[in-house]
Formats: sequence, structure tokens, C-alpha cells
Amino acid sequence: MNFKTFDELLHLNVSCGLALAEHAALLVVGDWADALVADLRGAGKKVTQHATVRLLFGLPILTAPFPLFVGGAMTERNTALQQMSLFGWIEDNAIEQPRAEVFGLTPFVEQPVLFLRDFDLDRPVEVWFQTEQPARWVQVAGVAIATAQHSGPPQLLKGDEAPLVAMANALPLDAQPFVAALRADVAAGQSLRAALRQRRKSAEASLMAVCDGWRVLAQATAVLRLDPAPEQTQETSVEDVIRLAPPKRW
Repeated sequence: MNFKTFDELLHLNVSCGLALAEHAALLVVGDWADALVADLRGAGKKVTQHATVRLLFGLPILTAPFPLFVGGAMTERNTALQQMSLFGWIEDNAIEQPRAEVFGLTPFVEQPVLFLRDFDLDRPVEVWFQTEQPARWVQVAGVAIATAQHSGPPQLLKGDEAPLVAMANALPLDAQPFVAALRADVAAGQSLRAALRQRRKSAEASLMAVCDGWRVLAQATAVLRLDPAPEQTQETSVEDVIRLAPPKRW
């Protein structure tokens, strides 16, 4: 596998509002996303009302301060993996196949030779995107779900609930029956990863890629459900989440 541009790598496109700090960003989705973004803009925060960001998924390298943005992998048994589901494969097989090779690009468009054993897999996957004019790398610190279905103080979602709620608020209407089926499987005791694996051969590949992407994204970042009511202090919550992102090291 030989990658030359970031467009060739595994990615997730997300339509959202953006709250930006110097090195970190909060993605804002949900039926009240526009209202939350407008409130933040009124409070003097640097926000974008509508954007489609191309998220890249990076594994932290043990010997470098920057991640490798992943494009694919080759297992020790010479099976090529070039879909978002490879992150689930890594979770299952990193210990048994430490010499599986991972391909991708560094933020400097370099393609090093790296194996699974070369990554710090005790740390979460890092999610980044590039801004335009001026181009710079920004790490996703979290996802804010602004929805009228939630009232009260901000709620930090955990486990499989985080990607399921995010997908229910970010995916189009025609994908909602699939999300509902995943939720039913999780409620019945399956993990979301197992529920996705069970449907992999029968579901549309593009939908599976999006669902796999949201699962990894929710593992990598904070997912916060917010009440859109003005009296709730979303501004403080947004800043708290953005501050969770570590300072840029490169």
C-alpha cells in the first residue's frame, strides 16, 4: 500500500458546526446545532455555522510526538485491510499479531514503515482535520449533541451509548432504521462492535464505513449531550471539552 495524499486515507466526513480553539475543535451536531453555534458566536467564540470536515484517524507512534494517519494494514497472515473496520480488527488482534504492518501518512506526508508494536495502543485513536486558509492541523476534542430531546445539565455519554446517540443525530433519515437495529442489538447485550460485525456482509459498505467511523470517533473523543435552552451554560461546557485536548506537540 502506497499513499501519497491525505485524501487516500481512511476518513469520516461530518457535516457539523465547529467551535475552534487554537489546536482543538468541538463538532456540533443535532437538531439544535445551529442554535448552539449562534449562542457561541454571540458569546464571542470562534465558531463556524456549517462545515463538512474530513476527519482522519491517527494511531499514536511510540517514538514520535505525532500520529500516523491510517490508510490500511496488512496482517501477519497477508490479509489486506483497507476499511474503517480495521480499527476493530486492531482492538481484537494487536497482541496476537504485533508484526501486522500499518500504512498511512504522518502529518508531514511521510510514509514510515510501522508495525502494530510501534504504536501506543493504550492511548485512544487521535482524530484530526485540516483547516483552510491558513491550513493547520486541529484535533477533535469532542462532539456536542445539541438536541431538544435532552433537557437539564450537560450529559457526558459513555460506552456504546455515545456513538449510537451521535449517529442518531448525525446520520440522515434513511440510515435511522439501521441505527435503531444497532441500538436494539446493544440493548440485548451485544457490543456495538459485534453488532456491526454481524451486519458487515449484508449492509451497504458506505453505511458501514460511516458507522465504523462514528464508533471510533466516539471512543477517541468526549461525546456531550446538551440542552439547547439558553439558561443552560453550554458555553462553559464547550470550553471544558475543548480544554480536554492535549496541546499540540508538533
